[in-house]
Amino acid sequence: MIHDRIEAGQLLGKKLLAFNIIDPIVLAVPRGGVIVGHEVAKILRCKLDIVISKKITPPENPEYGIGAITYDGTLYKGENWQRYAKWANFDDELTKKKKEVKRRLEEYRGNTDYNLDKKTVIVVDDGIATGSTVFAILNWLVNQKTGKILLVIPVIPADTYEIIERKVSSVIVLYIPTEFSAVGQFYEQFDQVSDQEVKEILTMYKK
Repeated sequence: MIHDRIEAGQLLGKKLLAFNIIDPIVLAVPRGGVIVGHEVAKILRCKLDIVISKKITPPENPEYGIGAITYDGTLYKGENWQRYAKWANFDDELTKKKKEVKRRLEEYRGNTDYNLDKKTVIVVDDGIATGSTVFAILNWLVNQKTGKILLVIPVIPADTYEIIERKVSSVIVLYIPTEFSAVGQFYEQFDQVSDQEVKEILTMYKK
């Protein structure tokens, strides 16, 4: 059991020290991932930035992700994508979610410009369930011509881990449960993180 996101980041950061990474950048997934990523970045003494994607969901089930999209339209298509891609309003859903990602990026960081060429990128979230949003982010990173990509996650279910480890250089994780219902079950404290908390942390890295 992890006490909170701060402890998760500290534990993961210490694990990363063994990798002797030169000049990495932490890309955290808001909002909870920014708390974890901040601790990782402090330990590695590196820059923290954010990266966002948004789940694509059926209209009758807004909690069920069939895929995800980034600000530039990079997609992750889950196994049920084709079943829902025939909706009359499917393109509208993609456009809406793409705009929402861009709006959030501009709110948090001011723009959608990244320079990750040949950099070692450390993607951090506070946990993964199905992994749709992270899969979209990893697809996007392929187009950014990065160096190594490390995925740093406190908890990820075993079946998702088996798929995602093939897509990155390394996965650094605290828990890989075979029985999984929600990320929050592995934390003693898993409070909501506010936009203000995220902005305050990001401001520290703009100096």
